[in-house]
Amino acid sequence: MKTLLFAASLAAFALPHAFAETAACHGTTLAGTVRDTTLALIPNATLSLDGAHDETSGSDGSFHFSCISEGSHHLTVMAQGFAKHDLSFTAPHASQLSLVLHPEAVETDVDVSADAGPGSSAAASGPTQTISGSRLQSLADDPDDLKRELQQFSAALGGNPSNATISVDGFQGSSSLPPKGSIAYIKVNPDQFSAEYREPPFDGGRIEVYTKPGQSAFHGALFATNGSPWENARDPFSTSKAAIGKQRYGFELTGPIRKAGSDFALTLEHRSIDNFAVVNAITIDSAGNTSSSISNVATPQRLWLGTARVDWQLGPKNTFITSYSANVNNLQNVGVGGTALAETGYNSEQYEHMFRVSDITTASPHFMHEARLSLRWDGETDTPVSTAPQVQVAGAFTGGGATLGAQRVRELNIEVDDDAIVTPKNHTFKFGTQMMVYNEHQQLTTNFNGTYTFGGGTAPVLDANNNPIPGQTETITGVEQYRRAQLGLAGGAATAFSNVAGTPNVDFTQVQNALFVQDDWNVGHNVHVAYGVRYFVQTDPTILDSIVPRLGILWSPTKKGTWTLHAHSGMFSGRFGETDNAEILRENGTTRVTSTVYNPVYGNPFLGATPIHSLRQFSPHLGNLTWIAENVGGTRTFPHGWNFSADYYVGRIWNYTRTENINSPVNDIPTGPRPGPANLNILQMQASGQGRVNAVFAGVEQHSLKHVQFFFGGVRVNLIDDTDDSELSSPQSSVTDAGEFAHRSNQSVWNIFGNGTFTLPKKIELSTDFHGGGDGHYNITTGFDNNGDGNFNDRPQYATPGTPGAIATPYGLLVASGGKGVFPRNEGVMPWTIYLDANIQRAFTLTRNPKATHQQTLQVNIRSSNLLNHTNVTQVGGVLGSPLFGVPYAADNGRRVEAGLRYSF
Repeated sequence: MKTLLFAASLAAFALPHAFAETAACHGTTLAGTVRDTTLALIPNATLSLDGAHDETSGSDGSFHFSCISEGSHHLTVMAQGFAKHDLSFTAPHASQLSLVLHPEAVETDVDVSADAGPGSSAAASGPTQTISGSRLQSLADDPDDLKRELQQFSAALGGNPSNATISVDGFQGSSSLPPKGSIAYIKVNPDQFSAEYREPPFDGGRIEVYTKPGQSAFHGALFATNGSPWENARDPFSTSKAAIGKQRYGFELTGPIRKAGSDFALTLEHRSIDNFAVVNAITIDSAGNTSSSISNVATPQRLWLGTARVDWQLGPKNTFITSYSANVNNLQNVGVGGTALAETGYNSEQYEHMFRVSDITTASPHFMHEARLSLRWDGETDTPVSTAPQVQVAGAFTGGGATLGAQRVRELNIEVDDDAIVTPKNHTFKFGTQMMVYNEHQQLTTNFNGTYTFGGGTAPVLDANNNPIPGQTETITGVEQYRRAQLGLAGGAATAFSNVAGTPNVDFTQVQNALFVQDDWNVGHNVHVAYGVRYFVQTDPTILDSIVPRLGILWSPTKKGTWTLHAHSGMFSGRFGETDNAEILRENGTTRVTSTVYNPVYGNPFLGATPIHSLRQFSPHLGNLTWIAENVGGTRTFPHGWNFSADYYVGRIWNYTRTENINSPVNDIPTGPRPGPANLNILQMQASGQGRVNAVFAGVEQHSLKHVQFFFGGVRVNLIDDTDDSELSSPQSSVTDAGEFAHRSNQSVWNIFGNGTFTLPKKIELSTDFHGGGDGHYNITTGFDNNGDGNFNDRPQYATPGTPGAIATPYGLLVASGGKGVFPRNEGVMPWTIYLDANIQRAFTLTRNPKATHQQTLQVNIRSSNLLNHTNVTQVGGVLGSPLFGVPYAADNGRRVEAGLRYSF
């Protein structure tokens, strides 16, 4: 910590020095990367500016020119085995250049002028960024921490970070992150209005990862990191510091397979993570006394991650790439933490094996073909700590066994992508197909052990001897209800018991396919127009009507390119994933029967009971989710490397998928009359949801100072819908949508983010990443099922002053039932989350000859996540009247610190 604080002080000292050094330069800067047609980075390329100033691209393909005068310039790029590439541009240039070299037989001459600035594609909008070189190196080494940082970057468009799609090497399907050492560069939120992509800009974002090709000479690295208990902070809500630690080690190796045209890259790493989950619950002891239960439960993880890649130049115009990756994990006590006791945990063996093949052919200077095939085998085997029925006491604790049971999931995912790029004069056409096949073999034992729910409700008033007082009732909490059940007192029957019986095997094959065509038209006069269309079909359920157009325009009104303006409009369609179909089949009412018993006898739930059965189905008129979104924005480039960007989005959602009980009882009594079959809940997945959104983004960037580069921005997203972004979400009532339109659960309205890189004295580098989220929402419920529809998601009502049992809350007087009005969904507001990650490092050169082919370096670093040790709350008690109502009881990890060594040769 002292080292980090000392480095931060040095950074503050370096800032004025950085500005002072820049002030002497009266021009601008130019930076970028050099890649081949496979988008692999090209090191040691020679770049000549105006025939006089030469630079060489680094090992990460990056280059940088300083103090370029304003006006027109010409750049020539050459590399062995590639054709000369000529580029005309106007300085100042608003963003980094991405230069693509073709095989030696092909020559190109491109004029990007000033209109190839930020969002140089007319399909791009908002905060798009490419991360490579030192910026990539500054990010977290641990794959889980790296994933979190990238997801937070993607939230700059306003989406929920957890919804971000992560793709690798041009494939469309989401997959695990490869080891950071194998990554060449990362694109965050690229061209979101392009017809090539499915997701709308503010529905989760997109992260594209591109791995490194092999090198023409042998290079490698050995690395290790360690985080010991003394380095790490006590986790929030824990009363004692646990033995938290992490060890990570591995190697990288790359080199030629033959003298020219073929190379390989290998990576392998292992992680041992000794984490602890904090249980923070309210429980009942054997004597019936309420007590606070706080404990640290070990949740160790052992993880292996490896990759192998071979690049083969089949000819001057054809490159063949094949890769294999494996991700094998062993996780213990999953699901424990917050109000979930240790007995509810389960152990999980998880794996993902992926074999991929890509073929890229540059047939001519104006035609390139890409074909990709991916085979992914993934699955998990889960073993619960206990097979006893689960006990859910609303707003207090969850005990008993894990509901998922002895689950076993096996999946084969086949992805086939085929596209072509045609570049006639002033146009860049890209068209292709993206097919996904999911072959599922699942053993879904969810709720086979059964679940008791204690939600509270109306019960007899007990006297001092725990005997019921005739004619007197009161509303009790789930904790009191459970206490009475434990002691055999009146009012101690559980609210409900549910279970699933039958055969757990669910097998099916789902097929999805998308066709797209996209054109980027250089109209001239610094105007680009992008337009395209995307068509999507799938099985299980059958969707045939998803055709969505896209349109964008980019204009740079000034000759020097200091202004870049853009506008977009487009439609986006959703899809039904394999998990949706699996859930429909799991509760089909025939091979698996779901039963619910109200007010059961605790320990013998079916004694004298009338079970209510449930089944799930797709609506026969199911349509696909459809968005429409518009965007306007722009970027202003200022002298000395300053950029300012702003964007505004507005959108509308219809055919949003949610679930409704179309056979709920008409008199709110579970065994009462229904429109259809008696005692049967029919949970139908329908396209009846709606939503709307508006979002505002603003950001400032500085990339030319000698000792510091940074970006800082924020986005406010007002996204309202009546589905909570879940196909399985149900309204509290099947007859009205009153109060259902609300913010999504746990999705921040405000997102503030930034990153900075500081070059300190003695070649020390300090990097930071910041993300803050605020105004996230959570739901407030009663724990009851007042309308008998099988969903325990009923919300409270407003009470008038003097109402017996009314509870004073920040939202007014509330009562579980018998009040008036409709209390809105997701009315609770979460505390702000603040994450600051930092890394300080120093590289030592071990090779005396700076021109040696095999440079040897030793890099030392100290990294911290959640450096401020801020309590980032993840759960707040939302059950009215429960002991934890309105009280935060679970949070993300506290500060973590680890030190690392990396030897490269």
